[in-house]
Amino acid sequence: MPLARLLLLALSALLASGVARAADDAGSQRALIDAALSRFVVEPAPPARVFFLGFAGFGEERVFAEEVKLAAQNIAARYGSAARTVLLVNDRRDLTTLPLATHDNLRYALSELGKRMNPESDVLFLVLSSHGAPNAMIEVSNTGMEPVGLSPTSVEILTRQAGIRNRVIVVSACFSGAFVEPLANDDTIVLTAASKSRASFGCSDERHLTYFGEAFFQDALPGAGSLREAFEATRGAIRKRERKERVKASQPQAHFGAVLEGRLAEIESAREHVRAD
Repeated sequence: MPLARLLLLALSALLASGVARAADDAGSQRALIDAALSRFVVEPAPPARVFFLGFAGFGEERVFAEEVKLAAQNIAARYGSAARTVLLVNDRRDLTTLPLATHDNLRYALSELGKRMNPESDVLFLVLSSHGAPNAMIEVSNTGMEPVGLSPTSVEILTRQAGIRNRVIVVSACFSGAFVEPLANDDTIVLTAASKSRASFGCSDERHLTYFGEAFFQDALPGAGSLREAFEATRGAIRKRERKERVKASQPQAHFGAVLEGRLAEIESAREHVRAD
């Protein structure tokens, strides 16, 4: 057999092997997401509910994985989302336990959540934690993964395709203010760790939380009277810390959609009545 023919056959076999491996990887990732979804509580006539999706984009530093896990915990404590939580996590310390934070997994998770949500009354908390860049992207990378970016336009398209109307989107990343305008509407709340032209701080492998994650998810959210109150407390705490450390202000940004802010207040009020009973 001619050498060229042998080389062509070998290349074809290699490509086929790569395609099969990619299909296997995709299948295993979806199985991990499906396993998380299978633990959701089935409610025959549910009231308005909160769902949580965490996305830790940068796997080379543990801070982002730890941040989305704490966010899931404290948002669940406040809004009752523990039984409706999915985590997509890039973390070099553990590549197998949780589904990875990738574009494909984000698309699939949002699509499946959308099938389980009531678009009129249910609310999704989507928390994105990673490094950010001035080009309005957050980084998505992990051991063995080619780095790519996730844009606010992608988040807008994927949530809309999934039929998810009511969204609280929290972006903990440098330059994350670029996510506000493309996502803002009356049914959406957007909270970001920085303005679109500023870096945020605390993105380090030596830390468990970024400055924003510590101030918002850990310190402010558990005891605040509302999400808006928690954000304002966070903004004040970060301003004070940055002045003390003599670093350029990160300027956290927010958009509070009026309709969704009212809906969240109703959900919190209903939970308070249940606790009181």
